[in-house]
Amino acid sequence: MHQYLEYEVKPGSNVPQGLPRQRLPVLSPIWRGPALTLEYPDGGVRTLVGWSGSAPGYPCDLKVFWTRHELTAPAVALAIGGDAGVRHFGPGGTEEFAQGLPFMALAASMIPAEVLDVIGPAPESEPTPPLLLI
Repeated sequence: MHQYLEYEVKPGSNVPQGLPRQRLPVLSPIWRGPALTLEYPDGGVRTLVGWSGSAPGYPCDLKVFWTRHELTAPAVALAIGGDAGVRHFGPGGTEEFAQGLPFMALAASMIPAEVLDVIGPAPESEPTPPLLLI
């Protein structure tokens, strides 16, 4: 049996379109922290921060965990923030290079070691239920 996390992003200045309430299966322990540094294959470094509140909003805990959108789908490491989503800060971590997102899926190769130490490797997909022919 899976634990579930309810997640919703309200429309606002960070994510104008918002994100309707989602029920996400939690397939691992949850890594929590104020920010996460991501190193891209091209050498770029960006910072991901959880965001809460309406304009101007404020940083909040970022959470990363393994989930999947359906029972037999591959697991994905998902980074979520508060009710205003996440902010993906560009070079120098300045506001002018920040991009608001409802969430961010992390490629397995980009998950920092400190996060993997908590969430562990991707869980196996659950087997497809057998088809019953009558």
